[in-house]
Order: sequence, then C-alpha cells, then structure tokens
Amino acid sequence: MFSRGVRQKLEARERMDRFASAKPPPATEVVKQRKRQGAPMPPPARGYPQSGGSYSRLPASGSPTYTEAWALVEAARRLAVAIESGPLDNPDVRKAVRDALRLNWRLWTIFQTELSADESPVPIEIRQNMLSLCNFVDNHTVQAMADPSAEKIATLIEINRNIATGLLESLQAKLQAEEAARAKAPQAPGGKSVGKTESASPEPPKPFNAEA
Repeated sequence: MFSRGVRQKLEARERMDRFASAKPPPATEVVKQRKRQGAPMPPPARGYPQSGGSYSRLPASGSPTYTEAWALVEAARRLAVAIESGPLDNPDVRKAVRDALRLNWRLWTIFQTELSADESPVPIEIRQNMLSLCNFVDNHTVQAMADPSAEKIATLIEINRNIATGLLESLQAKLQAEEAARAKAPQAPGGKSVGKTESASPEPPKPFNAEA
C-alpha cells in the first residue's frame, strides 16, 4: 500500500528491518524485578503476546504490505507490554512506555513519508485519509509522551490493529483475485498459463491474525 516501485520497496524493507531490530523497551526487566519481589503480575495484553511471542521475528521477505501489517502489530504489542509492566508512577515503566511510543512514532513517520511522495501510487482519497490519521498519531503521541496513560496508549494500539487488519484484508483480496485470474487463464501444453511467465508472483507469506 505504501511502497513505490522495486527500489522503494527495497528501501522500505530495509527501514522495516531497522525498525524490527531496534532495542525493545526495558519492560521485561521491570517484569523480572516484580517477579523477584513477589509482586502480582498483570495479565497479558489481549491480542498481543508477551516478549518472545510469535510476532517478535521479522516475517520473510516477499510482501511489503504484509511486512507493514506485521510492523504495526509488533509496535502495538510493544506498547501493550510496556503499559502492562507496572504502574506509571514507576520511572522504569514510564521510560519503557516512552520508548515504545517513540518506536511506534518512527513507524508512522515512515508511512507519512511514503504517502507524501508525489509518485505514490495510493489513490488520492486514501492518501488524504491516511495522512490525516498520521497527523492524529503525531499529535496523540506527543500528548502521550508528555502525560502517558493506559487510555492514550490503548488508542494507538487500536489504530495500529485496525490498519494492520485493513492491510491484511486488502492483501488477501489481491491474492484471491490473482488466483482467480490464473484459474481462468487458458492453459498451454505442459500446464502453463498462456501469457504468463515463469516469474509469477512469489508465494505469499503465511498470514497472521492481527486480533490473535
């Protein structure tokens, strides 16, 4: 949705790699400390596994849209882990929350840059709506950084989850359309579709559920 041509897709992929390899917030250390002290532990965030869960590894290359959806869910997961690691009056927890906010903000800045480019292939109406959402995320993140709260973090988590779901649905629709087109294409001897080349679209990555 956000990438522009082969070179731009490769650049976007590299940015996502850097995003994913960034040092996660130190919320896990806070959790370990609470366990040592025998303090009660909060339940895991609904829909977002704790550190080491299935979203902690970057998906295989092949679909920029899938990678973008994964990055949104991963950023939401880190926000959820940080906000549930302890009370916000704990300095370590506040730092973990702000680190997760900065990481999510960085991701949305990438999206904003892609959408603002003149050569972006995204339809103008969708671009305008997404840029408005980017501006909202900017302003909301500034407020959350200054005065973090569970409600403010939950808003960003929900936005990420909704956009990730939309990206996955659009990708699924595209894959289904391509499959239907291949099924209707006349077959040449040897079982190859007429007019098709050997370099068909790569096998899509295994889907994940943004709500899971």
